[in-house]
Amino acid sequence: MYGGLGAHVLALTQEQVRRGHEVTVITQAPIGVPAVNESCNGVRVIRVANHYPDARLGQDNFDYWVHGFALASLSAIEHIDAVPDIVHGHDWLACDQLLASSREFSVPSVLTVHATEFGRHNGWLTSRLSRIVYSSEHRSMTLANSIIVCSESMRKEIRTGYGLQPGALNVIPNAISTSYTQCETSAVTRKGTDQEIVVGFIGRLEWEKGIHHIIDAIESIDDYTVKLEIVGTGSQWESLQEKVARKGMSDRIQFLGHVADERKDVILDSWDLAVIPSSYEPFGIVALELGQHGVPVVSSRVGGLADIISTQEFGYPLDEVTGADIAQAILSIKNDREQARDRAARLRERIATEFTWEHVGNLTDKIYEEAMQSALKGYAHEAV
Repeated sequence: MYGGLGAHVLALTQEQVRRGHEVTVITQAPIGVPAVNESCNGVRVIRVANHYPDARLGQDNFDYWVHGFALASLSAIEHIDAVPDIVHGHDWLACDQLLASSREFSVPSVLTVHATEFGRHNGWLTSRLSRIVYSSEHRSMTLANSIIVCSESMRKEIRTGYGLQPGALNVIPNAISTSYTQCETSAVTRKGTDQEIVVGFIGRLEWEKGIHHIIDAIESIDDYTVKLEIVGTGSQWESLQEKVARKGMSDRIQFLGHVADERKDVILDSWDLAVIPSSYEPFGIVALELGQHGVPVVSSRVGGLADIISTQEFGYPLDEVTGADIAQAILSIKNDREQARDRAARLRERIATEFTWEHVGNLTDKIYEEAMQSALKGYAHEAV
């Protein structure tokens, strides 16, 4: 599991098996663990050991690790006993495997792009690793038969950064499991009272997630009944804690670190609102998690967040992300709880229809069918 990609593949493949498809996933085994074949809820999983025994997953030799993963995957592909109808790769890590297996089996390829190096660095590809990643992304996007992206923003990002035409890009949103059932009494189980409000953030503690803006917002609110809880870990953990301590706000802002899923549900159910002030967010699965829990969401208009919370009908989208703008939204929710509940309810209803794995499975099947039909026409043309 590396961020949202692993969770997406896990949920998508299990939905595909539920729909009657036979699915084989080739992925990496944990470092130092032997290769293994196993079944995960009906999905055949081939976990390959890196081709290079000394490969370690780190910034200093990442390309070495990726090449070893590709070689091990290609070896596994050669031993697959049944020819697939289609091959589906996820992000640049699967570039070589995707293109090689498409040629090996003479079947079309589909590539899902979850994020891009161009987008992560706003076009500034200054390091050797960034240029390697960008090159692999560009090659796989150019050669794949069909490309899936998770938001309209991602489609624009790839058109701008990689020169692909819009007709080659299909938007299929991410999704969330419908297994969670919100408590009927959630409106009265929130931590906040009429005099108190608990603001939440959940996600990786990285600069682009914008947590520092929420801290600025809490500081600017001259009301000590407004508290903040931060769930997650990341490279900004220490600097954010230092910022809070320096401002003398440790009594109003609490860092909860990493929490297990069962505890996370309890925490999200207790929040009066949550803020997602990201400067870069290809999709924003956290908005679906919060919306499913009935939490009013304040969010930036970037990436998939702009698709999920598209208008004020579903939440509190921000045209600009500053401490002052976030503070204004927090106070708006504090002063009009009924309006906040209505917007959260509409978001939850939208998630239950537009962001389910069944819906994503339907859309993915259509992409597969179109890719296979296009390939058949191409083979017929070559035969003539």
